[in-house]
Amino acid sequence: MILRIFAVVIILLFSQITFATKVILIIPDEKGPAFWNIVHQVSAASAKSLDVHLEVIYGGSNRFSTLDIIEGIVARPIKPDYLIFRPFYGNAASVLDLIEAKGILFVTLEQAFSGEEAMELQRPGQKYKHWIGEVAYDNANGGLLLLNALLKEHRIRHPAVEPAIIGMGGDFDNLSISRQQVLTDLAGTSEVRLNQIFPTYWDPKNIATNFAMMLERYPHTNIFWCAGDQLALETLAQHQLLSNKPIVAGGFDWLPEALLKIQKGELTASAGGHFLMGAIAITKIFDYQNGIDRFSASPSLYDFEVITKENVDSYQDFMQQRKWQEVNFNQFSAYKMGDEPKALSMQNIIKSIRE
Repeated sequence: MILRIFAVVIILLFSQITFATKVILIIPDEKGPAFWNIVHQVSAASAKSLDVHLEVIYGGSNRFSTLDIIEGIVARPIKPDYLIFRPFYGNAASVLDLIEAKGILFVTLEQAFSGEEAMELQRPGQKYKHWIGEVAYDNANGGLLLLNALLKEHRIRHPAVEPAIIGMGGDFDNLSISRQQVLTDLAGTSEVRLNQIFPTYWDPKNIATNFAMMLERYPHTNIFWCAGDQLALETLAQHQLLSNKPIVAGGFDWLPEALLKIQKGELTASAGGHFLMGAIAITKIFDYQNGIDRFSASPSLYDFEVITKENVDSYQDFMQQRKWQEVNFNQFSAYKMGDEPKALSMQNIIKSIRE
């Protein structure tokens, strides 16, 4: 009788246990770069709010290392419920084939592939049934937002001087190409002169090495459009070594150091908000796990926001103090809210903290 009662108690106890959803996020870089460190921290904060078990793996900085990491994950005896990662141009199909064959649900970040490769992969849920969604930002529009902020500042400072731009680009994947498209479109226009887009391969050292040559080639450059804040910060540093004149320059990522330079008037603008991509993926995975598919109903691309001297004070404290740790991400879950939740955006996050 005692054993029977004990068995019943054990069954009841186990019936009350809910096992947290297991998610692995692969960071497409080594440890250190500030932007992906912020992505990690905000993703962890969202997972904590939603009681999702999150494992973060660094090192997927190219198509080869990403494939190696995923091969290790799918070979585990206990596999994750979901995988979040950034595919790379060149072997995305091989990576997706591998995950699909193992039956692991996955969400991709950014849109690094295009053209024939994008046509081959199709859209989430089409060719790959375990590919449940994608979280990608509108890089083309982000590049335009940044350019407009730089042009606005230039025209305030030098209304009679033709804008002449050097672009500090990334590399040659779809993200970089999309982000730089606004500069490419300037070729042949009469109002704004594009001098050249220099590929940096996301390495500020390439700017340090070549900046003097760039200015020697294009001495009348008065705007520096950069594909990332680290590139913009290095451009600023190199410009200050050569001249004490103010600079019109900006980038992407909302790095705290870049926002401080904007606050001081040394940099002009930064496009960002996309460090929320991991948190968005986790929040929608949580809903998906609970029977609500918000991936299929979500916008195909998310919008960047731009920080300038006009609004930097609204964001600086949040970024410097890492206040994403104070955010209750339940408010962005349809399952938790029982209704269509607010969009997971920086404006809504900051508003929720102030309320």
